[in-house]
Amino acid sequence: MHCGSRRLATATVLALGLMGLALQSPASEPPVIENPALAPGGVQRVQPTELFRLGGEDAEIFFGNVGSIDSDDDGNLYILDSQLCETHIYAPDGELLRTIGGEGDGPGEVRSPNGMFRAGDGKVCILQGFPGKIVELASDGTPAGVTAHTVPGDQGGQFMALVTGQRYGDGMILAGIRMTFSGPGQSDNNYFLDICNRQGVRQSTLFGKTVQVNFSSLVMDEGATDFPWNRFASAPDGTIYAALARNDYAITVFEPDGSVRHVIRREYQSVTRNDQETGVARRIQEAIASNYPTPAQKILVEDTAPDISGMFVTTDGRLWVKTSRGDRESPEGCFTVLDVYDPDGNFDRQVALVGPHDAYRDGLTLLPDGRLLVVTSSLDSWLNQMGSVPDESEPESEPLEIICYRIEL
Repeated sequence: MHCGSRRLATATVLALGLMGLALQSPASEPPVIENPALAPGGVQRVQPTELFRLGGEDAEIFFGNVGSIDSDDDGNLYILDSQLCETHIYAPDGELLRTIGGEGDGPGEVRSPNGMFRAGDGKVCILQGFPGKIVELASDGTPAGVTAHTVPGDQGGQFMALVTGQRYGDGMILAGIRMTFSGPGQSDNNYFLDICNRQGVRQSTLFGKTVQVNFSSLVMDEGATDFPWNRFASAPDGTIYAALARNDYAITVFEPDGSVRHVIRREYQSVTRNDQETGVARRIQEAIASNYPTPAQKILVEDTAPDISGMFVTTDGRLWVKTSRGDRESPEGCFTVLDVYDPDGNFDRQVALVGPHDAYRDGLTLLPDGRLLVVTSSLDSWLNQMGSVPDESEPESEPLEIICYRIEL
């Protein structure tokens, strides 16, 4: 069921027989494409080809924390440093073209950005966390206005935070939290994952939930506040994929209008965290709690890691899924195993990426054209930015470095 190759002939036969089988569901439920634990195409061991490196101790540019990575049609890379509030633009060969943006409240400036993406019109959109807004820049760094997430008919009176977003055709997909104070010391936090037009106006909601917060007895509950912040992706044809549940390997596939097409499932068993991972999970919740006006009275973390930790779509229409099991049980010499699905939702194969990286602590971004970017010490950099002090048992983090590879699709 993972890269490590415990494969039985009978299981493989069952896998081949189950591929592409859509279960008959009641009219009110979407069809489900059931996939087996083992991919019929097996596990493909891939050695990424290194193209260049950015950052590190002796580099021209020092990165504080990499918040987002995007690219344009010419292959240029856009890398947001969320700690320094700058976006660095690199040519396809790694040459620095320019640095745009900066920290502040003036035109084109942001504070504590959570993400970045390029809009369909070429502008660079920087997502300020709180108060939530999108600061736009031309590719040469010229300030190009401010956009906000809005809801038709909204009467105001809410605080809003933006967590992440990405280009979607001529519009965008935005995810964040709208907060309404429902009583003394209480807030209804409405989480949203929305399709929006270019002006940030909600067109449809893909997923949402409400979490009540009591500031007089603040409890940080990892399971209750889970949301697919980094578990969604879109394809060139407008298809949207989102893993809505934390510990259910189920990927909801949406049409461009936000309606559900079907659900992709795969046989999967959640991975139990070790003591070190549980400690890091607590640190993350404590770091999030530091944004609240009152200290947390209780921190609750899950015993298991999220089944799915990332998704990417390449130009051939294939969906690449990063999983907790693939990160922790990759074969010797590999740092992760990605599940690969064809455009119809069939579990095609697994790709084991060869390299010296740590998929738990390093960040990974797969661009549509097959370039793979690994951000070393990504987790540690984020925790440091949030002011979280590492435990003595934690390994010492290396300087943040971005390594650009190419893999064969």
